[in-house]
Amino acid sequence: MAIIEVSIDWVGRNYCAAPKDERLGCVATGQTLEEVKKNIVEALEFHFEGMALNGDRVPDEYRSGWEVEFSLTARAKLKYSDRYITLKALSDETGIKQQQLSHYVNGWKEPRIATQKRIIDGLRSIVANLSMVL
Repeated sequence: MAIIEVSIDWVGRNYCAAPKDERLGCVATGQTLEEVKKNIVEALEFHFEGMALNGDRVPDEYRSGWEVEFSLTARAKLKYSDRYITLKALSDETGIKQQQLSHYVNGWKEPRIATQKRIIDGLRSIVANLSMVL
């Protein structure tokens, strides 16, 4: 079974998803992470059905079945986690200014790779600290 890697980002007021394999020209949006995941799977199913009906060749690796593997951009992770973790708490944990984190969440700036790692490490640290009290 083939794996379709799908990247999820936060753009404007929606999550946006697209396969990393550019041959699969599908995109989907959703207001929640769950919704965009469901929508991209449906878009891929529709895309493959349409290719078959039109006589287009479905890439060999996807003919015998596929499943989706999701990855979130730093912006999508920040947006999703803001339901549970304040930017202030993340700022305290990472040393990244709260205003800068806000710029990343809102799409005004894109964090560098090293900054993305600090954000993810900060989120993991907060989750690990919270798990100790459960």
